[in-house]
Amino acid sequence: MPARAAAAARSNGGQRRSPRLFKAHLVTGWDDDARQILADQLERTGLVTLTGLMSAQDIADFAARVMDTGQYQGEESYGLHGICDTRKHAHRIDGAVHTRGPVDLHTCGAALRWPPRLILLACVQKARTGGEVLLADSRALYVDLLRSRPDAAHALSLPRAAHFGLGAESFYAPVFKLLAGQLDAVRLRQDGVVRWPEHTQPYVPVLRSVLARHQQAITLRPGEAVLLDNARWLHGRTAFTGNRLFFRAEGAALIPPDGEVWPGVEPQ
Repeated sequence: MPARAAAAARSNGGQRRSPRLFKAHLVTGWDDDARQILADQLERTGLVTLTGLMSAQDIADFAARVMDTGQYQGEESYGLHGICDTRKHAHRIDGAVHTRGPVDLHTCGAALRWPPRLILLACVQKARTGGEVLLADSRALYVDLLRSRPDAAHALSLPRAAHFGLGAESFYAPVFKLLAGQLDAVRLRQDGVVRWPEHTQPYVPVLRSVLARHQQAITLRPGEAVLLDNARWLHGRTAFTGNRLFFRAEGAALIPPDGEVWPGVEPQ
């Protein structure tokens, strides 16, 4: 990494800023003509960036075109999930997303047997400082792990690699779910809702190191959004100041990627 880029990464807490990532995945418009473009890009890269989603209704209208929110509807207007500092979640083990603190890379609904396939994250109000969206492509990081630490890749692909959830509904599942030797889906949390069995614990630091190598940081402005394949892309957030407000929609895909890739789980 060039010295200037390395210095920029260090100043951002180690995140690798990627100003080109947003532009490279941008799809403009969301009329019927854009539907096939969205589908093709999700199938190919698993990531789409968008502009023009200025209100909660805009966000919900777009989400309805590409996903069935169904059981994943949130508590806000239009069935969206509001993401902001509520000042009420600081002491909850699963509450980081509703604070001003950082949120580690994860997949949405990892503690659900059937997580949502598509995630839409849209900015309504930008943070005063910080609050960048972190993204990592699990296909690239899994290939990296296979090459650098095949023992870790194997351990994290076992059926009982991690224990997700709390109470009677919790279950074991692989972090990397394979199909015919290829990565089929990723499932990850890095908070108090995941536990690591003894045979996996030594590889957790390895996983976190690879995640750090692959995460990229982008800043979303009001009206901008990312649509991602939750079976492929991990996302998170840097800490922030100010009154940052995002909305999230999540659901089953109405456009490709096709097929169900979950659950791949075992009883606790």
